[in-house]
Amino acid sequence: MKWHNRIEILTLLLTTLWGTLQGEVTVFYIIYLFWFQELVRTVINVGYAYATGMEDGTKPVTRDWTGNIFILFIYVVFIILLFGFMLNWDNLHLMSINMQTLFFRNWSFNANLMLFAVQYFLYRKNTGTQAPDLKIFNRNHIILHVSIITGALLQMMVLNKYPEYFSGNVLWGSGLVVLPFLLLRVLMPQRQ
Repeated sequence: MKWHNRIEILTLLLTTLWGTLQGEVTVFYIIYLFWFQELVRTVINVGYAYATGMEDGTKPVTRDWTGNIFILFIYVVFIILLFGFMLNWDNLHLMSINMQTLFFRNWSFNANLMLFAVQYFLYRKNTGTQAPDLKIFNRNHIILHVSIITGALLQMMVLNKYPEYFSGNVLWGSGLVVLPFLLLRVLMPQRQ
C-alpha cells in the first residue's frame, strides 16, 4: 500500500506543478480534483467489491456505498457553487479557469484525473482480497472536508485581499494557493 501512496502523491505533485506552470490551477481546481479522486476511488471500490465480494464472501452493504455517494453529491454542489462561482465572481480570469476545469477543458486537471484513475484501478486489481472502505464519512471524506474549510478560509482571507498575486497570472501566487492542499495530501495520505 505504501508504494501506491507514493505513486499517487508523486503523480499529484507533478501534474499539479505542470498545471501551475501553465496557469491552470485555482482553489476550485484542487478541491474539485480531490473530490473527483474520491468519486473515482468510490466507484472503483464499489465495482471491485461487487465483482469479487468482500473478505467474508458477502457483497458490500448497499447503504454504505449509497451513503458515500450521497455525501459526495452534497460536497460537489457546495464545491461548485462556493469555489467555482461565488468566491471568484468578480475575477473573470479565475472564473474562466474554473469553468474550463468543471467542463473538462483543463488539460492538467484531465491528465491528473486520468492518471489517478488508472493507477488506482491497477492498485485495486493488485491488492487481492483487501476489502475497500465504503463507509459513510470515512477518512478520505474528512480530508476532503478539511480541504474545503481550508480552501474557503484561504480564498476569503488571503486571495480576496491580494487578488493580483493569486489570479493565475503570477506564477508564485498560484504555487502558494496550491501549497496548503498539497501539504495536506502529503501529510495525510488517503486510505484506500
